[in-house]
Amino acid sequence: MINKIIEWIEKDEGLIDFASYPLKNKYVEAEIVLKQDAVLSGIKIVKHIFKHYDLEYKINFHDGDFVKKDSILLTLNGNAYNILVIERTVLNILSLMSGIATKVRKFVDIAKDFGITISATRKIIPLIGDLEKLAVLDGGGNTHRLNLSDTVMIKDNHKKIYGSIKKAVNQISKIKPFTSKIEVEIENFKELEEVLDLDVDIVMLDNFNPKDAKKAVELIKNKKNIIVEVSGGICEENLKDYLINGVDVISIGRLTSEIKYIDISMEIC
Repeated sequence: MINKIIEWIEKDEGLIDFASYPLKNKYVEAEIVLKQDAVLSGIKIVKHIFKHYDLEYKINFHDGDFVKKDSILLTLNGNAYNILVIERTVLNILSLMSGIATKVRKFVDIAKDFGITISATRKIIPLIGDLEKLAVLDGGGNTHRLNLSDTVMIKDNHKKIYGSIKKAVNQISKIKPFTSKIEVEIENFKELEEVLDLDVDIVMLDNFNPKDAKKAVELIKNKKNIIVEVSGGICEENLKDYLINGVDVISIGRLTSEIKYIDISMEIC
């Protein structure tokens, strides 16, 4: 991941950053300043960038910290050209990841007294998805599966192609690693009845309203000791309606698909 980021910076630099080239032999100090309250994320990434460009740095806060507006997140010392070349990429990483971590923390704080895990989904941007997942962790959430091989997840299109949930589970069970869990996404009570007779580890209630979700959770927990995940259309405004006894995980695509960047700047001292 770090190598890809360095490649991006080099591509961004092009042949030469002409605006900064005359400063190549000048050494300066810079501060990265937070312009609004936020949960910090991305420090673990940008440190590697600083090392690659031979910049000295002092970190004042850590990933996962709630930091107040106008705080100096870190200071940099080194070649002015290198600092200017990495500036925008470093700020973009910190702004994006801190935006995700801050949003996740809001959801986690609402759910913390109910023992329910707040999780992201795979609604992530290709190439930077790993950064988004790390930011979810910094916000106190769970990443869900990191790739398709992490967990067997049977979704709506799988069910259509296999012909039924039972056929899908039976065929997949023959080839999956014994260490892998099977999760089935269900959309109604008919599918729930079918799943309750199968050997699965996780049931995901997709787009159930709170009333139906509560009923479904009771049916599942009365028959099986398995993980219940609720997902689909859940946002900050209706999250409390899904804090239902027996729900283990609430997964929310909006944690990574609808992000407001945090305002962070670099200032030369």
